[in-house]
Amino acid sequence: MWLKPWKKVKSEAEDSLAELLAASKACERLQLRGPRYPLHAIREKWPEVPRRHAAILRAVSESLMNRLVVLRGASGARTPYLKKLTLQGGFHSASSFCNFLQVVKPQLESFRCRRCLFHGRNFEMLVKAVSSASQRSLVEFETDAAIGGQDPFGLLADSFPNLRMLRAKYIFGKTGPLEGLTRLKQLCRKQCVLPREDHRLNGRPAVDTEKGMVFWCITSQHHDDGYHGEGLTWDELENTMECMEEWAVGKGVTKEQCLAFMEDCGMELNDDLDDDDCGMEKDDVGRRDVDSETDEDTIVVQLEIDSAGSEGTMAINARRMDGREFAELTLDAKKTQMRTFVDELASKYPCSPLALRLVLPRGNCISVLETANQTLAAALV
Repeated sequence: MWLKPWKKVKSEAEDSLAELLAASKACERLQLRGPRYPLHAIREKWPEVPRRHAAILRAVSESLMNRLVVLRGASGARTPYLKKLTLQGGFHSASSFCNFLQVVKPQLESFRCRRCLFHGRNFEMLVKAVSSASQRSLVEFETDAAIGGQDPFGLLADSFPNLRMLRAKYIFGKTGPLEGLTRLKQLCRKQCVLPREDHRLNGRPAVDTEKGMVFWCITSQHHDDGYHGEGLTWDELENTMECMEEWAVGKGVTKEQCLAFMEDCGMELNDDLDDDDCGMEKDDVGRRDVDSETDEDTIVVQLEIDSAGSEGTMAINARRMDGREFAELTLDAKKTQMRTFVDELASKYPCSPLALRLVLPRGNCISVLETANQTLAAALV
C-alpha cells in the first residue's frame, strides 16, 4: 500500500482544519465523521490528536453559536420559535446541551428524550438546566432512562409544576413517586406513563479487572428473559444478548463503584446471580479486551477550565475524546493536589487513575505522575 510522506499528510490535515474553521462560520449544516482508526490513534498517543480535536470542537462551537444568534435575535431577547425539543438516539453531551439551554434560554412547552442523554448521575443537572427558562412553560416531559436518586419525582414537581404529561417508566427513587406526583395538580393521567414495580431493573455486575470489562446480567420481572438494555444509555455499554451487557470501562474499576452507579440508576442488586450468570467466564478467550496490548488503558480526557473569582476556586469540566462530558467539578485550586483531582476523575469515568491522559484547553498534555504532588493552580494554569 502506498503511503503519503508524513509532512505532506500533516500539511493536508492542517489545511483541512483551516477550511473547516472558515466554513463553520457560514455553513447551515455540519456533519463530522470520526477517525478511521480512533483506538489506534489514542493507543499510539499521536500528539496531533488533541490539537485537532480541539480545532474541530471549536469549529462546531462557532457553527452552533452562529445558529444561536439567529435563534436569540439581534436584541438577545427570547424568541418563540423553539417550543418543542425531542432528542432521540445517538450520543449527546450533557454539558453541551446545558450550555445550549443557557445561551438560547428557550421557553419549552415539550421536552422528550428517548434512548439518549440521561442516566442516574446527570439527571438532576439536566432537569435544572431545562427548568432554568422553562419552569412555568413546560407541560410535557419524557425520558425512558433508568433513574434513581433520593426523590426524582419531587425534583420534577419542583422544576415543572405545570406538567400535564409525564412519561418516566424507569424512574425509581428512594422516595416513592406518590408524594411528588400529588404536587403535580394538572397531570392528565391518560397521557402519562409512570413506573410500575415490575419494570424496576435488577441485576448484578461481575468485574474482570484484567480485561477492564464489567459483565452484567440485567432484567426485570416484566421483561424476564426478553430484556435488551431498555432504559440504559451508558457510554460503552453493549447488549450482547438477552439480559446480558458488557461495559468497556477500562482497568481500575471496582465492583463497589458499579454497585453505586446501579443505585444511582434506580436498579436493585440480585445477589442470587454469580459471575458465570453475568457472562464472565474465566477461560473465555473470545471476549473483547480493553486495550490488551498495554499494561494500562490510555484514556484521553479534554479539560475545560474556568477560574471563578478571587477565592481560588476552579470549575473543571472533563470530556471524552468524542465530546461527551463525564465529570463536572469545582475545587480549590490552591489547596487541591492533582492526585486528588485525578482520583476523582477516575472514580467518575470510572477507570484507573494511571490510565488518564489530561489535555488542557490550549492543546498540551500533562503527565498525571509528574504533577501528582502539585496543586491545581500550579499544574493546570
